[in-house]
Amino acid sequence: MGIMDYFVRASESADDESVTGDDLLIGGVTPLVTITKTEAMAIPAFAACVDTISGTVASLPVKLYARNGDSVMELENDPRVLMLNGDTGDLLTGPEMKKAMIEDYYCSDVGGNMFINYASPYSNEIESLHYVRAEDVCPMEDEVYDPIFKHVAYMIGGRRYEQWQVVRVLRSTRNGRFGRSVITANQVALSVAYMTMLYERSLVQRGGSKRGFLKSAKGLGKNALEALKNAWRRFYGSTDESVVVLNNGMEFQEASASSTEMQLNENKQTNANDIYSMFKMPPEIIRSGGTDNASKNARDNYIRFCIMDVLAAFVASLNRSLLLESEKPTHFFGFDLSEFTKADVKERWEAWTIAKEGGFVMVDEVRKSENMPPLGMEYTNMGLQDVLFDAKRNRIIVPNMGKVIDLDDLQPYEPGEQPASDDGNVQEQTDEGGETEDEGQHQS
Repeated sequence: MGIMDYFVRASESADDESVTGDDLLIGGVTPLVTITKTEAMAIPAFAACVDTISGTVASLPVKLYARNGDSVMELENDPRVLMLNGDTGDLLTGPEMKKAMIEDYYCSDVGGNMFINYASPYSNEIESLHYVRAEDVCPMEDEVYDPIFKHVAYMIGGRRYEQWQVVRVLRSTRNGRFGRSVITANQVALSVAYMTMLYERSLVQRGGSKRGFLKSAKGLGKNALEALKNAWRRFYGSTDESVVVLNNGMEFQEASASSTEMQLNENKQTNANDIYSMFKMPPEIIRSGGTDNASKNARDNYIRFCIMDVLAAFVASLNRSLLLESEKPTHFFGFDLSEFTKADVKERWEAWTIAKEGGFVMVDEVRKSENMPPLGMEYTNMGLQDVLFDAKRNRIIVPNMGKVIDLDDLQPYEPGEQPASDDGNVQEQTDEGGETEDEGQHQS
């Protein structure tokens, strides 16, 4: 007995059953999907952007500097720096904690959060740093909202914590409590990309079977329609070798492919480009598999537009929460941006050469940054071809001639008159005491 024999008998016994328009639909309308972090991270382009940016930030070491007048000194052995770059005192290491915080920065309105564990309630000594998931952090509202003097406290694990106990990084915040994540700001565009991915999955599940219509010469009752719909769902929703038998008087008419099906790849590429725009990510960075194979222009744009604003927000949060009030006027955190050049050996050494020849760094400073032992050469490059101007003492120094010319002691001369020669009219000094050197020692 074929499957249609049952449909015919069911139809003959149920001709009086009312059949609505919804009963004639074998499939159903796909409901709208609210995009959360789970759905967004399932989109390849979105996950690639978040992973690339968070991985880059996690790979950059954090340094602490102290300003003393015009000089800036790096504080290498500060325990806060060691925690941010290595052992945090938690199960997560410093890079893992930074990566997780940046992921929450893009995917959650609560942002990235790090709890500061002090040695005692009245101590300024930080014992450990702990990453806290965005799902576990609940910013508390004030009883009376003050739009000027804002305040926030956090409920974490059923306990209340003040704002000075939490380092938080928020994206596009207006009130200091909640930000505006990429997911919240781009719900429609992300839902299109996610639904496109689900549509592609449905095509794979159908095994390439075409959409179409069933035409019957005789009207079917409600029970027969329900049985047919169940059989048709099993046929399209399973990869098994299932078969639907069409009885006499019923035939299948294939529907023409829609424009969405014919342009699926183009739509996916358009959705991916829209997601790259959300992060200001150059598409070449993702498509080339990283910054190594991307062009210099793409890498520069990636650093300028994707990384620098995140680093600025992160550093500002560290300066506010990890520095003592007495340290804030002179101390500040910063990321070591020289790590960007380590992916390209040639570019890195060319940068060091320019810095060394320009007198910005010494040889041992370069070797220290490259994890090489020092040579004891505490010298700065200075070419003899340069003429140096001492603005403080208003004098000119000519190293290759061994001369120091004091501009305040130059004797004026009348227009048309030849300038004074070096036979005594121009005072030559070698030190601040004004001692005159023998001119014959400096003639070339």
